[in-house]
Amino acid sequence: MSRLTIGLVLVSLGLGGVVRAETQAEIANRENEEGKELMFSGKYPDASAKFRDAVARVPEAKYFFNLCTSLYQEGKFGEALTACNSVDKNNPTDELKAKNVKLVDKIRDEAKAQGVDLQPTGGGGGDPNLGNPVNPGDPNNPNPGNPENPGNPGNPGNPGQPPPPGYGVGRAPSVGLFQARPPNHEYTWSLGIDLFGGGANIGNGYGSVSGGFRVKGDYMTLPAYKVGLQGYLQVTNVSAGSNDPMAYALDIIDVGVAAYKHFCFRGRLCLTPLVGVSIALMDPNQDQGTGDQTFNYAAIGIRAEADLSYAFGRRYQYVLAAMVGVDGYTPVISSPEDGPSASMVGLDRGGGIGYAGVGFTMRFNTPLGQAAFVTLE
Repeated sequence: MSRLTIGLVLVSLGLGGVVRAETQAEIANRENEEGKELMFSGKYPDASAKFRDAVARVPEAKYFFNLCTSLYQEGKFGEALTACNSVDKNNPTDELKAKNVKLVDKIRDEAKAQGVDLQPTGGGGGDPNLGNPVNPGDPNNPNPGNPENPGNPGNPGNPGQPPPPGYGVGRAPSVGLFQARPPNHEYTWSLGIDLFGGGANIGNGYGSVSGGFRVKGDYMTLPAYKVGLQGYLQVTNVSAGSNDPMAYALDIIDVGVAAYKHFCFRGRLCLTPLVGVSIALMDPNQDQGTGDQTFNYAAIGIRAEADLSYAFGRRYQYVLAAMVGVDGYTPVISSPEDGPSASMVGLDRGGGIGYAGVGFTMRFNTPLGQAAFVTLE
């Protein structure tokens, strides 16, 4: 083997052995993720240390927000406010701004309930240098978090000015503010919409094709069992019959409530059976020439459905679903006094509608009328 060949091999091995060093941003992101895992495990002081290191390397608003949350969970309300105050100084998103305001309010409320004074540094202003650590992105500064100075958690870049001893320190809150586990299809309420179509066999003289949409809202009544209630408003159109020249299309508005249960697999998929009951208001479209619609015939509706859903987002807060179901209807139980009878419009006989559809739902973790539920960034 020639010297040139040996030299090329050695150069190749040398280049192949070069490992790209992590950037400060990558290290900060890793520290942040490790801090969140520590939060999930209830190790709040360790989590705070991770978040401090993250903000010292890259002072992003989301890292300060997480630090604020972990310090609050430690009962260090003064330092928590300092971190929260730094959120607004580091270009937060509008969503994060809103979450930060709610978190600050919660910190102040908890401190007040415990009789903790938050005024020594100007009403929770804290150390202004927390939002401006020294050289956080400088690769020549391998110790941006100042781990050798554990007595100065409030200012990683300025070890000479620690916050006042005991500033704003109270008991650790008994109730956590943040999502304490990885996503697991847990939510409080949701809003969604479904689009569906299928076949119909209802009344006399109406067609066999149907379609419509449903607006729905869920409330998780038994979170431990993933059981909830759904309120829904459903609009369905049944086509006109083809064999009867006097037949018209049928419009149905269902106002109902249903019970459901999620059977969730490991991961993002859930199978959800649902059973509901509704008041079905029907319009046989006899006034097609005028364009008027009068839903003055009423029946009882029964809905049975099965959904297969896929959740995505940090908290599984967005859900796409495919569904199959059936709506059954009784003969009408109420007819207009000054209009055609149920038999005259073909609604003296009940029937059913089978459908398949797709839907989108957004889940929320904030109980109506209660304090905000914090999700780590």
